[in-house]
Amino acid sequence: MDSSSTPNRVQLDNEEEEFPTPVSGGKRKESPGASGATQNGNEVARILPTRSKIWNHYTRTKENRDKCVCHYCKKKFCCASKSGTSNLLKHLTVCKQYFAHSDGQSSTQQVLDEEGNLADAKVSEDTFREATNEMMVIGELPLAWIEGVAWKHFCNKMKLCKPVSRRTSTRDIVKMYLQRKAAMKKWFKANKQRVSITTDIWVAQVTCASYMVVTAHYIDASWRLRKLIIGFKHVIDHKGQTISRVVLEVLAEWGINKLFCATVDNATANSSALRRFQSEFASQSEDALVLDGEFMHLRCKCDCSS
Repeated sequence: MDSSSTPNRVQLDNEEEEFPTPVSGGKRKESPGASGATQNGNEVARILPTRSKIWNHYTRTKENRDKCVCHYCKKKFCCASKSGTSNLLKHLTVCKQYFAHSDGQSSTQQVLDEEGNLADAKVSEDTFREATNEMMVIGELPLAWIEGVAWKHFCNKMKLCKPVSRRTSTRDIVKMYLQRKAAMKKWFKANKQRVSITTDIWVAQVTCASYMVVTAHYIDASWRLRKLIIGFKHVIDHKGQTISRVVLEVLAEWGINKLFCATVDNATANSSALRRFQSEFASQSEDALVLDGEFMHLRCKCDCSS
């Protein structure tokens, strides 16, 4: 068998690609030219796997494998195989950049958060999972994305926590939704916020099922316009009685008893639905509607103009 069939032998040329030094826990085999000396004109010494953990902090240079570079201060050191790694280990005891890196990776390192309080610099696993779930919801990513190669590669490259499975992520997202929904319900009931609503019904193309969505619009304490989907309901028909009943149920579920206006399209069923809704909702309290609901019903301008 010639040398070209041996998997551990490599050919040196100008296009050789440099890879990080691999880590191996096996027994190191002896080789007569371990430091890079050639045995003859056609063969080169076998590149042996490293065993020392010191190579997590250094990388051999492409030009000369007897030289290596510190990952932190970028200084070059001699690292011939026969010389050992004592000099490399000694350098880490005085490398200031290594100290700064270690402090940043330490769980005891603390920094100031947005509110000026001390917090751990290292991200906890719970925070990582919560941020990942929020990213999937905001970006409308599929649940299978969290098990994809791209996200796993990113987490491994950035030395983040190991991603969870899609089933775990699904449970976390549902739990997060229920917690935030309960918090918003509590806020609406405590502040007795007056809101405006928009609602519409759409039909799924595949199942032909009808769904009704109710969105609340309000201004928060910082005078910023907010919107929140408070109802996503399956309905059996598009009649005014059904629309009125669903809107009343959604507002009662969220503890909303003050309404400014309701914007709907120009369908006849919406007109009859809001007349029925106005009479029932106004009976809850004297200030449930503004001006006894005289300007409560607003028609969508885009729908009317089309």
